[in-house]
Amino acid sequence: MELSLQIVFIIASLWTFWFIIRQIQKKNLNIEDSIVWILWSVLLLLFSIFPQIPIFISQLLGFKSMSNFIFSMFIFFLYLMLFAQSIKISEMKEKNKDLVQKLSIKEYEDYLKTKEKKQ
Repeated sequence: MELSLQIVFIIASLWTFWFIIRQIQKKNLNIEDSIVWILWSVLLLLFSIFPQIPIFISQLLGFKSMSNFIFSMFIFFLYLMLFAQSIKISEMKEKNKDLVQKLSIKEYEDYLKTKEKKQ
């Protein structure tokens, strides 16, 4: 890997790490959700500083070039993140449905109580 590309990756990794920490401080990102992103930025920083690691892994796994390995790793990571988000969305939909049902029951009970008082 060329030195200029290595420097760009190091800067990008550090910026990503800083951005994640900043979002946690602003309370835009939960700590639980940010752990994966922090680990990801640290991994990218490690790969940027020590390019021998991804080269070795890509050769070990049979990739023709390190860039193919990095792209595959990115796609796999994004796929896992999408799956995790889908699970969270499904859980939130279920909670939302339960809340709507409970609220409807509560409003109906209140309606019946007011109707009984009028009679």
